[in-house]
Amino acid sequence: MTSVDSISVGYEEIAPRICVTAPYYALSNLTSPMPGLAHAGVPVQSPVGRQTTLISVAEAGRHLAILGLCAAATTNPKPGRHYYLAHRGVGRMYPPAGAPTTLRGTASARMTSRNRAAAETELHDADGNLVARLDIEYLVMSVPVFRRLMGPAGAPDANEPANPYESAVALTDVSTDGRSATAKLPVDATMCRGHFDGYPALPVSVAGFAAFVLFDHVLAAAAGPDAQWQPGVYRLRADHLAAAGRSCSVDVGPSAPAEPDAHAQGFTGTLRSGDQQVFSIRLDYTTV
Repeated sequence: MTSVDSISVGYEEIAPRICVTAPYYALSNLTSPMPGLAHAGVPVQSPVGRQTTLISVAEAGRHLAILGLCAAATTNPKPGRHYYLAHRGVGRMYPPAGAPTTLRGTASARMTSRNRAAAETELHDADGNLVARLDIEYLVMSVPVFRRLMGPAGAPDANEPANPYESAVALTDVSTDGRSATAKLPVDATMCRGHFDGYPALPVSVAGFAAFVLFDHVLAAAAGPDAQWQPGVYRLRADHLAAAGRSCSVDVGPSAPAEPDAHAQGFTGTLRSGDQQVFSIRLDYTTV
């Protein structure tokens, strides 16, 4: 099989072509009505922290990126499993329009070259209100290429906890001055379940989650223990995979907002492992 046939297909047909598994993969009722399109139910599993959103930025990004790679996999002319590594993204979060509801994601994707793909995704609530958007680019690798990139697995797959994505990221050595902060994130296989089987590595969404947890410390120090924030537009970049067994340094600090008319403040979060920058995100926000 090259790309999927021009009929509606579900998870059973798409799963052998993608790189993520449960519990990192948590979409429900995944369907691709035609190559390049996909939609699915999106759960809310992770705590939102101080964000005034129906779903956290990191978790929205997690599910939408997975939905996008599922859509991309239906257009890949090469058969078999491929790894779709999130590389760059531009997203936006919207203020909640009502009470928490069942969320639904849609994705439109394409292969842009033999080893790259792109997807445009949206997340809506049950009333059709826009919750989040994410346009994302992927690096696409065959299984042999991915294994050469990763080398020998640094740690075995973890069997517990059942779903690590239901809990906040545990940072260590947190230090903040009310404007910026630093911390450490030991990458353990228990926080990588389903990403990827046989080669546990820190998911991009967990890297983002770590940056947001650290920013919550900054906000509490600067604006008080009850302060919250509404996220807006953001840009992310993931350059390297941090395999289980490595340790990352996490930093957040103020930055100029990309859209000051909408949000007067911004911050940048980065994760590094040794001399490699693993992940960065620059995000606009408003304190509420």
